[in-house]
Amino acid sequence: MDHHSPHYLLVDDHSLIREGMMHAIRSLQPSARFSQANTCRGALSQLAGASADPIDAILLDLGLPDSSGVDTLKHVRQVAPTQRIGIITGSTDAQLALECIHHGASCFIPKLGELDGFMTALQALVEGRLHFPADLLSNPGAMPDSPDLVPSVKLTPRQKDVLTWITRGCSNPVIATALGISPETVKLHVSAIFRAYKVHSRTQLVLLCSRQAPAEEQLP
Repeated sequence: MDHHSPHYLLVDDHSLIREGMMHAIRSLQPSARFSQANTCRGALSQLAGASADPIDAILLDLGLPDSSGVDTLKHVRQVAPTQRIGIITGSTDAQLALECIHHGASCFIPKLGELDGFMTALQALVEGRLHFPADLLSNPGAMPDSPDLVPSVKLTPRQKDVLTWITRGCSNPVIATALGISPETVKLHVSAIFRAYKVHSRTQLVLLCSRQAPAEEQLP
């Protein structure tokens, strides 16, 4: 984020969770500003009305009174195509996590468990890094075969630009608009990146970047 006062949207139907998130983020980033919503509809309304004061990142609970599961993320991603989205979750379901990555989540923030894990995940969100559950990163079924080759990957400057937007969970059309190139050109770059990293999907690529952290310093 390139704002001096980053703007977060906290979406959870429990006010205590939102207050806890706000307090924790302020401890990491004192200048942070916040908007809040307790339903999916409320979140969409906040995002639609935020043109004068854009929201930089969204912390999203998937279980809301008017929406649940990955559908919640899909609805929010439609109106927030470039914002980074962190999932606030009490779930340990690896399949759900993989679906969330596929639909644009870049960070998982556990509601349960140790405080250290909660703060580590929030720190990653604040710093613009990827963060996923450790058991997901060690799941052989989710990971490509040759992760050790990642540090030697060589990308062109434009491919690095595309990778930055991929790790933010952005779709090809959104990347095309952001970079001022055609969707077809983006598709070619994405295919080249997949070959370079020896992966077959965005989900694998994002997980690999999270584990190896090759893209962290490229984030805007």
